[in-house]
Amino acid sequence: MNQPLGSLMAISEMANTEDDNHEPGRDHTAIGDELYALFGDQDDLQALQLAIGHYNAALTEEVPDSQRSRSDQLLKLGTALSRRFDLVGDAADLDVAIDCHSVAIDLQTPDNSDVPMMHVKYAQMLMKRFELCLNQSDLDLAIEQYACISDQNDPTHKAWLVALANALITRFSHRGNITNLSQAIHLYESVVNFDASNAPASVLGNLSLAHFFRYQQEGDIPDLTSSIAYSTEALDKIPSEDHNRSALLNNVANGLLFRFKKLGSTDDLEQAITFYGSVLELCPAGHKGHFRALSNLASAIMTRYELQASLVDLETSMGYFREALEICPRNHPDRSTLLDNLATTLRKRFKHTGDIVDLETAIENHYEALHLLPPSHPHRSDALCSLGNALQSRFEFQGDPDDLDAAVDHYNEVLRLRPPSHPERADLLNNLANVAYKLFTERGNKHHLDQCIECHSEALQFSPEGYRRSLLLHNFASSLTTRFLYYNDAKDLDRALELGASALELRERGNEYRLSSHVVLANAKGLKYKLEGDPAMLQAAFQHLDEARWLASTHISGGSLPKFRVALRWAKEAEESRHRIVREYAASLAVDAASCALRRGMVTLAVEMLEYGRGLLWTYLARFRTPLDYLQSAGEHGCQLAAEFLRLSPLLEDAACDAVTEEGLQHYRRLLREWDRCDGFSNFLLAPSFDKLKEAAKNGPVIITNASRYSCDAVIVHHEHDPIHIPLTDINTSDILRLSSQFRDFATKPSIRGKRTLQGRAAYRVRGYGGVPPVVSIASRCMRQHQFRQGEKGLPNHYISSYTPTLSALMRCQKPRHVLNDKNPPQVLAIGQAAPAGGFAKLVTVDEELDSLQSILAPTIPMTRMTGESATRSESLRAIHSSAWVHLACHGKQDVTRPLKSCFAMSDGPLTLLDIVRAPSDSVQCSEFAFLSACHTAAGDRTAPDEAVHLAAAMQFAGFRGVVGTMWAVDDAVVVNMVSAFYEALLEKSPGGLNSEYAAMALNAAAKKVDKSLVPLEQRIVFIHIGV
Repeated sequence: MNQPLGSLMAISEMANTEDDNHEPGRDHTAIGDELYALFGDQDDLQALQLAIGHYNAALTEEVPDSQRSRSDQLLKLGTALSRRFDLVGDAADLDVAIDCHSVAIDLQTPDNSDVPMMHVKYAQMLMKRFELCLNQSDLDLAIEQYACISDQNDPTHKAWLVALANALITRFSHRGNITNLSQAIHLYESVVNFDASNAPASVLGNLSLAHFFRYQQEGDIPDLTSSIAYSTEALDKIPSEDHNRSALLNNVANGLLFRFKKLGSTDDLEQAITFYGSVLELCPAGHKGHFRALSNLASAIMTRYELQASLVDLETSMGYFREALEICPRNHPDRSTLLDNLATTLRKRFKHTGDIVDLETAIENHYEALHLLPPSHPHRSDALCSLGNALQSRFEFQGDPDDLDAAVDHYNEVLRLRPPSHPERADLLNNLANVAYKLFTERGNKHHLDQCIECHSEALQFSPEGYRRSLLLHNFASSLTTRFLYYNDAKDLDRALELGASALELRERGNEYRLSSHVVLANAKGLKYKLEGDPAMLQAAFQHLDEARWLASTHISGGSLPKFRVALRWAKEAEESRHRIVREYAASLAVDAASCALRRGMVTLAVEMLEYGRGLLWTYLARFRTPLDYLQSAGEHGCQLAAEFLRLSPLLEDAACDAVTEEGLQHYRRLLREWDRCDGFSNFLLAPSFDKLKEAAKNGPVIITNASRYSCDAVIVHHEHDPIHIPLTDINTSDILRLSSQFRDFATKPSIRGKRTLQGRAAYRVRGYGGVPPVVSIASRCMRQHQFRQGEKGLPNHYISSYTPTLSALMRCQKPRHVLNDKNPPQVLAIGQAAPAGGFAKLVTVDEELDSLQSILAPTIPMTRMTGESATRSESLRAIHSSAWVHLACHGKQDVTRPLKSCFAMSDGPLTLLDIVRAPSDSVQCSEFAFLSACHTAAGDRTAPDEAVHLAAAMQFAGFRGVVGTMWAVDDAVVVNMVSAFYEALLEKSPGGLNSEYAAMALNAAAKKVDKSLVPLEQRIVFIHIGV
């Protein structure tokens, strides 16, 4: 047809003129056909629009001579509307098209030869709508349409059979019903068997994928073998430039990876990584398959990390997972898997570094992934298992048994989802056994120990002869050895020796886990000697210990970090309940060591010990964040060293796997010597010496107090000379605890002083209480010993207090900052949240507080307000990290059991301490000062007073040079008075605007300036200053 569109439009207009002899229905249908044909030739959307109009008119005006005629008209309209949907995307077109086809099929007689194709088009439209809306009834109906016309013995039905199989695979992926999967495999095989030598590559690829999915569900090796074979055959049939090549390569890689997990051949693993790498090359950035290629390669590399424990693999895998997650759409079905996999890599890195932020982030990602998966989703069991593993890790770090209980709940749900035939059931049972053992060590209930051994026994029955079997054998042996100690049953000990020897045999020389096998066997053989008195058994036990000691000291040749990690593993095997010992004794270790040094006159050593042993969380986090930033700031040479350090540092971990070369180690040692020549970095990455620490006192002396059971002391650190030791001989820890308790009661229970109680006042910003700064105890003692006379000035008139968690934290605050524009005054961000989510009481004076602040700062200091619904968790966090001056007026909540969950209450949920410490590194360069007008923002944990894990310390770590926080509850009715007095004093004392270095002075002045009849004492001293 070559008629121009203009002439057809003229014909279209003629069809609408009135003529008694005109047959309008036939004309509309004919013109619609011509227009639709023109659309097919020229892809002209206007022609399609006109065709649809005429088809509609034909249905409206014509009285059909038969049902078949009406059916044909409906089919034409439905087909045209479906094509318009393809082009324009209007779902209403697709809905009408589906209705037209449904009615058209009902109007046809079964013997009509066109009926099968009508069912096919109807099914295709239903699949389109399913992909758009995910309505399960559309998918079910599409499968019915394909099934009613498909004959598995008729070669001419190949396309329909493939379409039916594809739809069944789709239904399986959404509902997890393995019957759909088996039906699809049968249909694909029918198509292949019609002409095996000429089977389409696409069908072979789909058949490969279906076998792989069934293997994941049932664990039968023949499915895995078939999957690899079909994909390999498909690859041989297509040219190298075929766009399906990446998908087939991916299928082969999947099969190889899972066969490695089943049978343990490292050749399969390396081939899988190679194939995944080829897929990534074929799917570069911008390709729709790019994020899946990244994710699959990351998973394979992560599997190799689990085998070889190379940090290079761990960091590489994590990088790929992060990149994939960044480009994966939020509503994509694979997003949950990406979140879960990234979380697993973070948990693995936590085990290497001890960075609690990694672990908390991992747990958050696991929960988010689980939230995205419905109960019937086939990957839900993986997400539950990963979450259980992460909760186990957090228990080992923090010792909260609630994490173990939650892990058990998740594992038990997985157990219901994974039948005995599931390929990963053995790993799950091993996890359950580990949790049961930890519950036994935590609570002493022998029932948990029996559960542990039952799970190990069942796990071993289902365990394949793969690379993880040695782990199952080892754990089983360890648990049986423990049970022997309680039941004295020699059968347990004999079985433990048998299993332990099998585990050691599977762990070839060079495997870092051989060390723990030697320890378990030494313990078991030592017990066997004690039971039977055989000297040969005792000698064998000592041989195992000698071997373990040798492995711990000489197996690693490249750096102290891997040695320390292996030594920790040895200690863990020797004493599973070490976390309880840490909780009971580690809290006093630093102060007791410092007391010992002070009593021997080693004052600088005492300061160093207290620095190393206090504020451990902030010390660790700072070590992970700042060293390379500082090195890069040392000019071009420093930047070169930082880049070289990033490249070579994985040698420390590769050495644990014998992967390091002597040439590489020499290069690393040369880099260490280079640091010595970089000004200020001779002790790079080492714990700071006193000569470095005393820089914290360059703006004035720093007083360190130490309360040990052996002695109580104060040390005054000066910048120019040695520290001064002041023994506090007439006070002990009991006195301090008593005075601290009295002070807490004084501050939080004013009624005991005859004042009005706090209960009748307006809402308080969170209840609960924490510790007080250590200097309070000494100050209280001084005031007790000195009888003040009327009108005599007290300590606040002579001294201005400011606190810091550690000397290093203060030094970080003192470093010069990048000033964006010295000529412009700083802008203050004021966040106010009076009615947050989470059931908090409404704060009635937040707006009054911000109004007062704005009136004080105006007109010279600009202020940005963020209040109400706009003060969300994410927006507040973004604003905090991009602002130099921040004022927060809201509810604050201290979580003593999990301090990283302490939070500010925002409109949509909690802004946690953990969120805050994830500050981007660039924000540290501009952050200046934060005033936290909320409860308990500087309240520590009385059981760990030296850690200072609170919101104010988090703000300081996030880069703010100075922070004002609170030690207990803030009275919402009077806080505006202290806030106003503080900012008035700060403006008065700061030359040329706001200067955070005068904040401590301003806070001291505000406490003395406010109307004491309005603001009681406990509300004048609730605020403390931290930082510069």
